[in-house]
Amino acid sequence: MDSNNEEEIAEVRSDNESVKESFSQVGSESEKVGSFAKDNSTNVETQIGVDEKEKNTEYKGIQNTLWEWKSKITRRCECFPDGVPRVQVYHVWPGKNVFFFRGRMICGPDPRGFMLTLISIVVCEWIMFSYSSEVSPRIPGFVLITSLILSIIVLTNLFLAGTRDPGIIPRNEKTVLMETGTSTQSKSMSRSRSRRVNVNGIEIKVKYCRICDIFRPPRSSHCAVCDNCVDKFDHHCPWIGQCIGLRNYRQYLMFVFSAFIFFLFIFVVSAWRIMKKMSITNKSASEIIGQMPETFVLGIFSLMLVCFLGGLLVFHGYLISLNQTAHERFKQRYINSANPYNKGTIENIKEVLFAKLEPSSLNFREIVEPEWNSIAKVLSYSSERARSEDLQTKMETQSSTDHRYDEIEEIEV
Repeated sequence: MDSNNEEEIAEVRSDNESVKESFSQVGSESEKVGSFAKDNSTNVETQIGVDEKEKNTEYKGIQNTLWEWKSKITRRCECFPDGVPRVQVYHVWPGKNVFFFRGRMICGPDPRGFMLTLISIVVCEWIMFSYSSEVSPRIPGFVLITSLILSIIVLTNLFLAGTRDPGIIPRNEKTVLMETGTSTQSKSMSRSRSRRVNVNGIEIKVKYCRICDIFRPPRSSHCAVCDNCVDKFDHHCPWIGQCIGLRNYRQYLMFVFSAFIFFLFIFVVSAWRIMKKMSITNKSASEIIGQMPETFVLGIFSLMLVCFLGGLLVFHGYLISLNQTAHERFKQRYINSANPYNKGTIENIKEVLFAKLEPSSLNFREIVEPEWNSIAKVLSYSSERARSEDLQTKMETQSSTDHRYDEIEEIEV
């Protein structure tokens, strides 16, 4: 009996020890779970702290940016005679244009094409000036005076076309500030509107510009290079560095036409000089080209430009006869419908080339009062939106990682 009791006592003790071991295992597992939860809470608190620091840093960056803008504009405005700093429209214009002479001249954002065209005309005129007396010894001043007059006309039209307001349409900045803080979906829905207007008995769809926040007038378009809506937009000319629209289209045509005459004159004079040299020396063309390489290069360059400018003049003459723009022709606006602006060839030429132009819709030298608080709201809204999107992406990534971890833990258990 004693041996049986001892065996039973030993079995009970072994059962108690196994129960204790199981409890200790459960306790260790609970400690692991608790430490994991504690680590997760610590990570969340750390993430919240990092987000708060990032938010404060962004706000400080926005404030510093605004102060920099304000200080730069104030420094630029200190040039007024009375010494009172004033802000003009061209100081705070949101487009990519470059202004000169206190807003009196407006250029495109990339002046390289303009400078290349200017240098080409000046170099060609300089080469012509260097040998103009050799072409016509009897009347040495004819070639010189003609080339100088043509070059001055070309440069004048180039400056008028490249430094004039092409017909920029004012933006609706109030709509942007009113929509600040609204949801992205409602904002996109409100901007995806369109209207139809009746022009000479034909309906035309008017689109809503999401950048300028306006319904664009008929025949206008938003230039992606200059970041402006331009009335009667034709194209953005890279050789002038400016948009071609309602208010500088005539200057552009005059520049193309005068440049065509100028380079045609240079080609004729260069060819005349080469042929005259060949007749005097009785040498072959290759020998003459070796003696006068600058004349040959200038003649070939002028011939290429004459062909290009001649084709451009023919194309725009065709567009003028139909009262179309190059942008409308490229987009094929009037393939399935009639052109409501076509009034006949004679009337179209009168309207495009001789009709009186309306004054500019914008006065870039007008005194304005910039709303720095509104600008700060717009910048903070955009930064807040970007931060929330980043945080949402991190949370989705974290949740997917936690979900995979939970599945692994369930499989292991």
